[in-house]
Amino acid sequence: MSTSKHADWLTPERRAEHARIREEIKAELPEIREHARNKHEKHMREGTPPSKARWVLTSERHRQGLSDEDMMARSGLDATALASMYGLDARPTIETMEAYARALGKKLLIVLAEDGGEKD
Repeated sequence: MSTSKHADWLTPERRAEHARIREEIKAELPEIREHARNKHEKHMREGTPPSKARWVLTSERHRQGLSDEDMMARSGLDATALASMYGLDARPTIETMEAYARALGKKLLIVLAEDGGEKD
């Protein structure tokens, strides 16, 4: 269904509302991108807490547009190991995260740092 056909059912009021929302998003995008860039730079400078490492890896995979099949071929991980990267209770092994990172052209580093009393 093309965009114009999809929009045919919209009333003029709904079209105006959609246009307003698109403009709001467009206006907020630079701020959102800057926030994401700052978070990324902080993680690159200070490291990523273990609770966030899985999320950083899977976000990079999506950024690169790689499928499960791509990841299995590149990493050598089987479907079960790959599945251990996903879900709220996911607990992949360090070896799985290392293979996943290599498949993305990255490497997993573990840093032992002083506990500054900050939460993840």
